[in-house]
Amino acid sequence: MAKEPLEKELEHLFREDLLAACKLWGIDVTGKDTGASLIDMLAEKMKEPEERERIYESFNPLERDLLGILTLSGGAMSYDRLKPFRKIYSYGQLNQTERDLRKKGLIIRRMMSRLTEFGREVAEFKVLDFFIPHLREYFERTPTPDSEKPKKARNIVDERDTLLIDMLILIAYIAKHDVRMTSSWEFPKREIDRIMEAMSNPTEERFEIVQRFARKAGAYTISEGDKVHPSKVEALFAGEQHVVAKRFLISALGRTRAIWATPDQPTEYTLNLAICRLRESNQEDWISVEELRDWIRSELYQENQPLKWIQVDDDRVQMALETPILLGLVEAAYKGKKLLAVSLTEVGERVLRDHSPIPKPMNRETFIVQPNFDITAFTTEMEYQKLYRLMLISEPVRTDVVSTFKITERSIFEAIEIGLREKDLFGFLSTESSKPIPANVERSIRDWTSQTTFTTISEVTLFETETERDLDMLMLIPEFEAQVIRKVGPTAVILTGDIEQLSEILRKRKCMVKRTKIEETPEVTPATEITEQVLLYGTEHVVEDVPWDCEGCPAIQSCNKIVRRKGKKQRGVKN
Repeated sequence: MAKEPLEKELEHLFREDLLAACKLWGIDVTGKDTGASLIDMLAEKMKEPEERERIYESFNPLERDLLGILTLSGGAMSYDRLKPFRKIYSYGQLNQTERDLRKKGLIIRRMMSRLTEFGREVAEFKVLDFFIPHLREYFERTPTPDSEKPKKARNIVDERDTLLIDMLILIAYIAKHDVRMTSSWEFPKREIDRIMEAMSNPTEERFEIVQRFARKAGAYTISEGDKVHPSKVEALFAGEQHVVAKRFLISALGRTRAIWATPDQPTEYTLNLAICRLRESNQEDWISVEELRDWIRSELYQENQPLKWIQVDDDRVQMALETPILLGLVEAAYKGKKLLAVSLTEVGERVLRDHSPIPKPMNRETFIVQPNFDITAFTTEMEYQKLYRLMLISEPVRTDVVSTFKITERSIFEAIEIGLREKDLFGFLSTESSKPIPANVERSIRDWTSQTTFTTISEVTLFETETERDLDMLMLIPEFEAQVIRKVGPTAVILTGDIEQLSEILRKRKCMVKRTKIEETPEVTPATEITEQVLLYGTEHVVEDVPWDCEGCPAIQSCNKIVRRKGKKQRGVKN
């Protein structure tokens, strides 16, 4: 069906809308002008690119959203089909926005007959056909970058690695204490209060963020009886900050590409596309939230994703950027609680752009044990695995760039309970400390460990005979003797190995084996661990045939832009 010329389309405007549109487009209306002359003058103005750009700049967020939804849906939609818009904005806002756009001469309202069981007419919003290609170009256009630091910024926040250290505090506490979840699988209030005392920000909100990241990455699991156990700490926290931060970023991204994510996951696909934009910047560039929002929207518009496109706003972008901000990948500029802009940090550049790290000096100061039993730790210089071991043998007092821990009798006993011995304690402290351990601290630790009695409780198989002679006869059987650990009495030995197979061998030699009933031990039920594949196979395992400008991106597994880039590459189109 041939499209109507612009002048013909403008005839569908109401008289009052036509007059308002002429005034807005800069046409002087006089009492002598007829409707036809007004339409001709308005059409001439609308065909000028400069005038169209001026009108586009006057759009408010509601008008921009409605026009975007309409153009993504072929140019026209009825009230009942505008659910994505009505889901976010009220019915009254929708009507007001439609009236404002009619007064700008961009859309018209027409009545459409919808064939139903009862038969009815519905109102439909329609963008003028002339504007559809121009609006598509407008919405697909990426915003002009402005790398300047926002002048309204009052506070610049760089989280560094505080989130990782707070997670280590949480996991070390779990390792040293018998922590059990409540019936709703939440940490008990008394445990929360104790754990968050030494965190960088001792609030319940901070604790929730820390435990959410740790749980999603699989840093702890929950077994039968709701008991919490540390999990894969050595694997998760191996390496320097940029390596560890990348693991936690991937666990937050997930393994599903944003193009396949449902519209009910707006934060996930917003974060994926935000990473793609951040990779194009460097440490000197600031990216405003508005620019990032428009850039993400342009990508989703090109993918023809109306349900996702309309949900990306300033608040959604700020929510998505929470993860890279907390991991220290970007520093954030705030005005009050409102995020204005972000800029890549040195760690963020290594993680997102896969830059080679600057080698650190070999002889770095790690921690110093003071005569008053305080430990001054330079957390930014320490490996996270060693910092975790330090937390196991001490109690955190304050964490920052320079953190303070304290060795106490209780902390030493808790370290012994989890399996450390005197040689382990002194071996770690003497090897890793930048200065020798003070003599009084060494004497106290030896005194505390000497007061401890080490015992072992094991579940073993006890084999008993009725007489001593029977046991002596069985000891002559090679298969039986091979499974005996030790003799614990005249008629009893401790066995190991396959007891079922041994029982069959003894039955063939006319030895009737009676087994006592064994209580079933509940198996540990691990929590959801998204990073299992990452830890086992590494982060560069699945996708191999990626475009050159996507190489090294941590969001490869979950990005949708890579699909379009690969398609363009196959067709020989420039990215």
